[in-house]
Amino acid sequence: MSLGPGWIVAINRYYMKLRYRYRIYPTPQQEQQMTSVGGAVRFLYNHFLKVNIDQYNQHKTFVWQFEMCKQLTILKTQYTWLSDTYSQVLQQSLKDLDTALKNMKKTSAGFPRFKSKYTTPVSFRYQQHTSISTDGKYVHLPKIGAIRIKLHRALPSRYTGCTITQTPRGWYASFVVEQHEQSLVNQVTNPVGVDVNSQYTALSTGELIENPRPLAKKIKHIKHQQRKLSRKQKSSRNRTKQKSRLARIHDQVRSQRLDHIHQISARIAKSHDLVSVETLKIEEMKRKSKPAAKCIADAGWAMLANAIAYKCELSGHHFTKINQWLPSSKTCSSCGVKKASLHLKQREYHCESCGNTQHRDINAAMNISNWGLQQWNIDHAGQELPQAPVDVTWDIIANWGDISQSQMKQEATAF
Repeated sequence: MSLGPGWIVAINRYYMKLRYRYRIYPTPQQEQQMTSVGGAVRFLYNHFLKVNIDQYNQHKTFVWQFEMCKQLTILKTQYTWLSDTYSQVLQQSLKDLDTALKNMKKTSAGFPRFKSKYTTPVSFRYQQHTSISTDGKYVHLPKIGAIRIKLHRALPSRYTGCTITQTPRGWYASFVVEQHEQSLVNQVTNPVGVDVNSQYTALSTGELIENPRPLAKKIKHIKHQQRKLSRKQKSSRNRTKQKSRLARIHDQVRSQRLDHIHQISARIAKSHDLVSVETLKIEEMKRKSKPAAKCIADAGWAMLANAIAYKCELSGHHFTKINQWLPSSKTCSSCGVKKASLHLKQREYHCESCGNTQHRDINAAMNISNWGLQQWNIDHAGQELPQAPVDVTWDIIANWGDISQSQMKQEATAF
């Protein structure tokens, strides 16, 4: 299944770094070699993490990448099997540890943890000396050989790195490519608002995109397999096999969700020059109730917003998030009158003031589109705005006292 390019790795004024992922089909011997490489990478990471812990306890300093690479040559004489792994792969593992140690001060990631043999998936990275055959059927990896690959689409440019990962359903190779950023359009002629729900993704154009809800469709099968797993004897082969079956189901659910998100996000970002979405505190919504958390996670709201954002950058289109306190569901998109209350079961919005009647989510998406266009115009003055029912700034000031997120974001819990 094609999952599309991954999340944005880096952005600057000139280009983006994207990750393109392809399925590879190693032979049993190659699969054993790649598993060994993953074990060597994990061993090296844990070894030098222990070295850094001891170093810090004694001298309050860390061993950085340059010094770890020097110690690596000595370590190879002690553990000769490390020489079976390509040297740059081992160095990239030390680079990851160096980055994790430096990120403790930059972010709140905390101190790096040891990688477990049983829970850490096999993953290793090449920076050089990999190549794809001219017919596009094989990828060559140093010390492993040519592995059959399925290039379901061509790479847009030359790649700068290759990462091999193992999932419960197979092996994948992902390539980092640099793609030039498109200049943003100056005029907005085709804006769209996106309103998310557990069942639909509503567009201000009047379109309702049904959410496939892959977890809800597989939940009975997952519970059945989970009960079978609980009956298996611990540390037995049958338990290991059952864990693999359960992991493959979860991986299939994840792939189906990502495939749907990438398809609709690409269509929305390419066909509209301004995309507006809501600012939602998703983690707080998940903590309110367990059923709501399952529905929100199954819909993938945060992943959809992130995918639209970076694909707008690729297309040269604008992306904006409206203020989180704006009452998109309660406000009439035609006249701007706001309802005092709106029950969750009312899926049709009817305005008593102007008689406007339409689907609740489409009405919210139209409000998001209007407010997003007003918000975008604050930073891009000079363009004449269409007639919008409510002014963003004045609505926030006038209704600040009675605004609360529990009132405004009712559709977040409509599961």
